[in-house]
Amino acid sequence: MPENREIFLFQNIRQVIQAERWCVENKLDVKVIPVPRPYSTECGMCLETNKVDGDKLEMYVNGKGMQTQRISNQTTNNPG
Repeated sequence: MPENREIFLFQNIRQVIQAERWCVENKLDVKVIPVPRPYSTECGMCLETNKVDGDKLEMYVNGKGMQTQRISNQTTNNPG
């Protein structure tokens, strides 16, 4: 997953499509992508977004009662 991006895992593709439609209508930066290999889910697709839009998306899915998992790619600075 690219740096400073987050993914949202959903229970089924219908929820992915519903959430993606809402994001597009509200001009959020979001992409539908295959679920990355390290994460297991019943649905093979997920949404990828940035932190700010992820906060908005999380409010939407919570309001709809969708069960999701939000995974952040936190960058760390290791001086070596």
